[in-house]
Amino acid sequence: MTATQRFEERLSATGFVAALRGGENADITFSTIAAAGDGAGNADIVLAQLAATSFDPRIMGPGVAPVDALTSSGQTLVLGSGFVSVFDPVSPLGLLQVQGEVLSEITPHGYTRVLGVRDGGERDVAIVGRNDYHQGMFESAIQVGPGIVEGGLLDISPRERKLPTFVRAFVASCSDRWIVGVTQIPMHLIDVGERLLAFFTAEELACDEVVNLSGDREALLAVMSEDRRSIAYFGNPALPRASLLAFAATAP
Repeated sequence: MTATQRFEERLSATGFVAALRGGENADITFSTIAAAGDGAGNADIVLAQLAATSFDPRIMGPGVAPVDALTSSGQTLVLGSGFVSVFDPVSPLGLLQVQGEVLSEITPHGYTRVLGVRDGGERDVAIVGRNDYHQGMFESAIQVGPGIVEGGLLDISPRERKLPTFVRAFVASCSDRWIVGVTQIPMHLIDVGERLLAFFTAEELACDEVVNLSGDREALLAVMSEDRRSIAYFGNPALPRASLLAFAATAP
């Protein structure tokens, strides 16, 4: 592992959820997935479930710091990041469109999905294949991938286990909610997908798409407490990102 992937200590499932809950938010449910047979209660995967009717999604970037998105822009939860150039950590790689303006063009290679936000009265997040995307489909969009789950089925080859592991950030599209998450440890995408599918089945959740975002030092999950007095986070919230997926609580 590179130095950016090393973390001093993994929190237990109970400790991580307690930290993320902060001031409690009734519309976000935090949960964890531990490794099979892990009696220590370590949380390998951390999930946040957001009620679709309670949050407005938004794509932000480039160069926005998560802490600024939460404090200055009024967001409740942010997940990062989109893919970046190896030469410039805040230069987006692949499609980045923010509020109708294309800041980075789609690439025909590598990242196989597009995550977009529609604004049709009720804002919605959708995930489509790269070849199915066309300009004007979304108000804002980022290129992501590979797809981990497609049509409710695992979409990763076992050969992926021959590749290096990374800390991951991912998004799941479900019937009545969005699920976003990170892994506390470097993992293969196929293992993330298998464990997410088992979680969806156990919780009786209808989630048909899961996509990978940029990992390693770009993987971040940060949430503002309901009283907006504290922030709990995984990753570096001060590090500017090429793009962020953000959710703001809708007005009651």
